[in-house]
Amino acid sequence: MAAPLTISAASDAVDVAIQKYFLKDVGTVKEEYWRKFYNTTSGVTDYYMKDSGLSGLGDAARITENAVIVAESPVQTFSQTYTQIQYGKVLTFTWMMWKFGIKKRNVERISKALVNACKHKREKLLHGKLDAAHLGSYSESDPAGAFTINTTGGDGSFLCTASHSREDGGTAWSNLISDGTTTNLHLDYPGLKGLWRVAALVVGPKGQTMDINPTRIVVKKGTTAAFRAREILGALKNNKIPGEFSNDGAAINSFELIETPYLLGTGDTTSTTNLSSATNWHAFDPAMINDEYGLQYFESQPIGLEGPDIVFRTNEIQFKSTMAFAYGHNDARGSFHSEGDN
Repeated sequence: MAAPLTISAASDAVDVAIQKYFLKDVGTVKEEYWRKFYNTTSGVTDYYMKDSGLSGLGDAARITENAVIVAESPVQTFSQTYTQIQYGKVLTFTWMMWKFGIKKRNVERISKALVNACKHKREKLLHGKLDAAHLGSYSESDPAGAFTINTTGGDGSFLCTASHSREDGGTAWSNLISDGTTTNLHLDYPGLKGLWRVAALVVGPKGQTMDINPTRIVVKKGTTAAFRAREILGALKNNKIPGEFSNDGAAINSFELIETPYLLGTGDTTSTTNLSSATNWHAFDPAMINDEYGLQYFESQPIGLEGPDIVFRTNEIQFKSTMAFAYGHNDARGSFHSEGDN
């Protein structure tokens, strides 16, 4: 554990020659972007949760005269386990620093930086599922050390793959954005057409036709992909085809753009090693961000701030913020992804 903040480490706090003393919490989370693409379950009381289900049925069959009605049974869908993990941080001060620096300068709100530290960690972890959409696992590290995060779903595949297993053993389905020839289309008008094409080809556990509308696009804020998304979606809203002089009208004009700063936005763009890329983009059907489909967040402990607590033998002042949650996905239907390098 880090040593408590002392006067020698922040001597300006007790310097009477300094009239203004500011708290600059650069880690402030202004918006919880993850809520735009995760289904949330709060009040969880179990260490781990598991979801599964039944497939429903295929289409009804004809009944010829005096014939026996055709019977059919559902199939078991994939199951997924979500295990709770606790995260947190402690902030400490010597009694002298607290008395003559923090309280005198009226910067007690520095303790709220702990809450922001938790919020920032949560955003980073939950966005990591998108950064690593094309991977089955990746390495992460924090002040507690390095660890591995598994990102596979109930079918044992990546969040994004061209070959998601079907529950009844039928033809695999894809949520990798493609026009049928080229995969990982970049975020432009052809990419949106590829997105719409792939979404239309997704079928249910027994091959049932699905009606999927991936209108919510998530992209890294500040990238060329984000700026291009603004351009093309602006054109679509005005019924124009982006980048073209054409008498045709724009075919798709109902997208919502989410520009989030918490995607990593740098790195290798090869399909086997990519953890992040400035060209990555993702799309979701908002109606399918629910208990049955998509990314799941299970919260057993919301972010809380505790303190001040005084250590009896040293008079050290301590504040603590912790949270506990599990996250992942079972069924990736309703989410679509591209590395954007084609």
